[in-house]
Parts: sequence; C-alpha cells; structure tokens
Amino acid sequence: MNETHIRKIFRHRAVAVISIIFILISCIAMSGCLSDPGIPGFGLHGSSHRADNDGKLSVYFLNVGQGDSSLIIFGDKTILIDAGEVDMGDRVVNDLKELGVTRIDLLVATHPHSDHIGGMLQVLDNFAVRQVLDSGMPHTSALYERFLEKIDKKNIPYTVAVQGDTIDIDPALRIVVLSPPEKRFGDNLNTNSIVLRISYGTINFLFTGDVGGEAETALVKSGYAIDSRILKVGHHGSLHSSSPAFIARVTPEVAIISLGQDNPYGHPHKQAVDTLNDAGVTVYRTDRNGTILVRSDGTSYTVKTGMGIGGSAPAVTSMTQVTGNSTLIALPIPTVPVAATNISIPLPSITVPQIGNAKSIVFSATQFNAPGDDRQNVNGEWVQLTNRGDDTVLIAGWTLSDNSRSTLYTFPAVYLVPGETVTIFSGTGTLNNTALYMGKTEPVWSNSGDIAILKDGSGNIIDQRSE
Repeated sequence: MNETHIRKIFRHRAVAVISIIFILISCIAMSGCLSDPGIPGFGLHGSSHRADNDGKLSVYFLNVGQGDSSLIIFGDKTILIDAGEVDMGDRVVNDLKELGVTRIDLLVATHPHSDHIGGMLQVLDNFAVRQVLDSGMPHTSALYERFLEKIDKKNIPYTVAVQGDTIDIDPALRIVVLSPPEKRFGDNLNTNSIVLRISYGTINFLFTGDVGGEAETALVKSGYAIDSRILKVGHHGSLHSSSPAFIARVTPEVAIISLGQDNPYGHPHKQAVDTLNDAGVTVYRTDRNGTILVRSDGTSYTVKTGMGIGGSAPAVTSMTQVTGNSTLIALPIPTVPVAATNISIPLPSITVPQIGNAKSIVFSATQFNAPGDDRQNVNGEWVQLTNRGDDTVLIAGWTLSDNSRSTLYTFPAVYLVPGETVTIFSGTGTLNNTALYMGKTEPVWSNSGDIAILKDGSGNIIDQRSE
C-alpha cells in the first residue's frame, strides 16, 4: 500500500468523523437528544457479558493437549467438533460422560489430521451418533480410513460440508457452513477445514478448524456474515492464522486457542497473539486455562475456566479480566473510537448532508428465508450492504424497505469505508462494527418474491435486490 493510498484512507475517515461530530452538535442544538443516558457505548467490543449466566447453550472447549475438541450442548442436543489426538480419545469420552452426554446429534470432523480426528474412533464406539459432517478431503492415512469405515459400518448418515449449507439441529440454533467452498482450495487439508458459525439469539460462535491464509481471506470476501462474539482461533494460533484483516472482520470479544503446553510447533505464534491483543480481544488458552466453558442465554454470555474436566486445573473463585480461572465480567464502555471502521450513533430527525458516492453502496448478500422456524429465528433474516467504491460513504438517515415499499428500518449515523460490509439483522442485538439490528420481534421479509430496497435520506433508490 503506497503513501498516497494510506493518506487517502485517513482523509476518508477524518471527513466521516468530522461529519458525525457535526451531527452530534446539531443534535444537541436542535433536540437535546444526548441527554438520554440510554445511548449505547461505541467501543469495538461493547459487551453484554454478565456473571452467573444459566443459559440454554453451553460450549466447552475441551483441554485435549495439542489438538482440538469442542462440545456444544443446547438443551437435549449435542454437537462435538473434533476429538483431539488418538491418545486423547479416552479423555474426550470421559469428559462427555461426566457432562451427561449420552448421544451425539452432530459429529464434525473439520479435517482429517490426527490432532482433530484421533479420538473419533473412541467416540464412535461409546456414543450413538446421528450424523457426521466431514470436510470430504481425500486422505490416505490409516486413521482416517478407519474413521470412514466405522461410520459406514454403523450406518451413520454422512455429509460433506459445502459453503452455504445450513444444519438443522434445533429451530433456535442457527448453524451455517462458511467453508470450505464447493471449489476447494487445492489439496491443503488445513485450508479446507470446515468453518461453522453457530448462533443462538444474538450470540455468535465461529469455529475455524485449522484455517488460515487463503481461507481467511476468502471468508472476509465471501459476503457471508462472519462476525462473532466468540472465536475458536484457527490452527492453534499459528503464524498463518488470525490475520489482522480476518480479526477486524470477525470482531471477536473472546478468542479461545486450543493447544498443548510446550508444544514443538511454537503455538501460539507471537504475531497471532499480538493481533488479537491489539484488537482488544480477551484471549483464553487451554494450555493455561484448562477446559473453557462459554454459556449463553442468547443475549449475553459468560466465560468460565478450569472446569475440572479433561485434566483441567480445579475451578477457583478469584476474579480477573484476562487469564485467571474465573467468570469474565465485562461492561460496556462509552467511548468513540477516532479511527473505527464503522461508527453508529442514534440520530434525531434532522437533515444529514450526503457524504461520499451513494451509488457505491450495494446489496452484496441477502437471506430472507431464515433457517428453521422464522418466528423463532428473526435474526436468521438479514441483508448485507457493501461499499464497492473508492470513497467513504455516510448512510445516516437512509432507509430500508420491502416489496410493499413500507419503511422497515432507518439507518443511524453509519459510515462505510471502501470495501467494508455491514449486515442488517431483522431482530435485536448489540450494534458493532459489522452488524445493525432492526429491532423487530417478528419476521419482516417474505421467504420468496420479496425485494430489499435501499433509499438515501432524500428518498432516492440507491439499490434493490430480490430473492
């Protein structure tokens, strides 16, 4: 990136920030709207964690040494993603039994390396498995062949993951396959790992297997929603995972690295950890924190470490913000970042000057038909806007409407820098760098034949997209 381009980016952002300051000053002068103490914080990680969350969703990042294994329990449904190395199979089985698991509704093998599927044979021998999701990448190891033979022998339904697939486990749980794409990334097993985004209410988890490099870049450009509060860091925090662009797009609040103590690979790499720390992400590691539990009620979550299973240290009650064995409690901090990539501020009814080329804002993706029951999954409906131009664009006061031409949503003060994407969900949630929420309690888009219409503040149609 040359000096001229860098200066141009900073000029775009400076103009946008000055514009928003102008809007705030106008707001104070004309309506006194800032006297409302309910204005949300604008930090990158305005959080909704709270302590003692007894929500329906429990996600365990199991301590399996230098490998990966994550257990998701949602009501009476169970998902296991990977199962560590061969010598960790018995530990995974014991952990699951200790947690009361009697069957596995979905078993996911992100890719056929032994540190991810090594314990699968023990799991298949000890639990009834209803469905297996595999990356489908050919691999000639004896371990992977035995894994496939066991699935076939037990007559377990077997599916190969493809980007865009959705998995129906429970109507209230949204599971989307984000990678690998139908046309694979060559023959690299890590790069073609399964990536899943699992959502409950407004809380999103991103499970990334061993992806990095090319796969992360493709995810950033895919048009799919990948923003997630909780990130399972790819490839044990290797040098080629967690690029700044990827982390900026995911905007995690919590990152969890699964790895073994004093492993011979040097994981996690300093560059990956620095990227997470620089983004203000709270990092947990199974080599230091043992098994990690994230529990959610769909609107908030808690993090607990040292769960006393999988060889973890016993749980203690001391409290800390970063790495102690405790419940993480984070409160929203009302700050306005000067160089943030997406600022959203509630607007009063005032005329906002148009900044940037409005025609560069387009619908880049839509999902009118939410997975499962639309009424139980309002945030399963969404539309995405992307700035495909060269100028930063302020979209304050713009509107989103449907086929009936009735206004569904009026945008707050949001600006998009070139190449940036924002997703507008139908339901409720916390505003962040990549997500806005209409605040609806019922579905708003027709599953077929509807049209999303974007208008500027003067009512001019900027773009429209049907599905």
